[in-house]
Amino acid sequence: MQEEKKRPKVSLILESFSQLEKAYGDIKKNLNLGKEEFLSNKLLQDKVRVDFNLAFESCMRVCRHLSAVYNLRTTSKDCLQKIGQLLGIERAEDLGSLTEFYIKYRDIKEGIPPEELYDFLSSHLFLFKDYAKAVVEFVKRETNNPLLIDFDLLKEKAGRVKESVKKINFVLSQGEESFCQSPMYYDRVKYFYQVAYDSLFDICKHLAGKFDIKKFGDDCLIKMLEAGVIPKEYNEPLSKMASLKNRLISTWDIPPQELYRALLDIKDNFEPLLKEIANSLKRLIEEKKGYFG
Repeated sequence: MQEEKKRPKVSLILESFSQLEKAYGDIKKNLNLGKEEFLSNKLLQDKVRVDFNLAFESCMRVCRHLSAVYNLRTTSKDCLQKIGQLLGIERAEDLGSLTEFYIKYRDIKEGIPPEELYDFLSSHLFLFKDYAKAVVEFVKRETNNPLLIDFDLLKEKAGRVKESVKKINFVLSQGEESFCQSPMYYDRVKYFYQVAYDSLFDICKHLAGKFDIKKFGDDCLIKMLEAGVIPKEYNEPLSKMASLKNRLISTWDIPPQELYRALLDIKDNFEPLLKEIANSLKRLIEEKKGYFG
């Protein structure tokens, strides 16, 4: 039996680079306060060191993963440089300098001259961004996934939605009177609803950027509707779903009869919404296939 070819794990890369992005942004913001402020502020120096460690470790997590996928022998000292060469990064040896600095100063209990820290990061911070960009472009090509969609995540979250809706249906099928008289039904159905909604919301968060939805918060699903990913007919159901979720977060004191009827009204929207998002994603993928050749 032929051994299945190893492939880069999109979920691991996206999770790691999400952490890297935050740490990188915080370092850049603090360096932009200026050298004089940096050198005089010990708390700022400590914060930057912690963020640098987080940024480096996020890169190394991806580095170790790619080393395993492509059977590269690497160590903690040369991993970034070797993966940089695999990715075709110009001056991949600069990633070695990043590693040397990290190894020298990774223990934040040990002192480091503030000026050295500031000067090094000012001249090397861009390497994190270049490395992440190179990894992303490489993985897109290797996986034939130009949008870098985490299909494993989508499958997992969709499964949670469907399973939770099935459990909601079972509880509601016991009838309104039985539901209102049973604290167990009342408590469990609230949990199932939150799992279903949160899982649908996680799908939205992952795909929003793919549909060029740049800024969103708790209104991610509404933003999808405004962008045409979800048909306009779901405006009212989405509003009701979000309202119920917010009530369950802010207070668990919803009268049983009201909760029963609210769930009876909106529960059947979950799976059609999944299908609408899936259909829009299929269309987007087909469009991008043409664009990327």
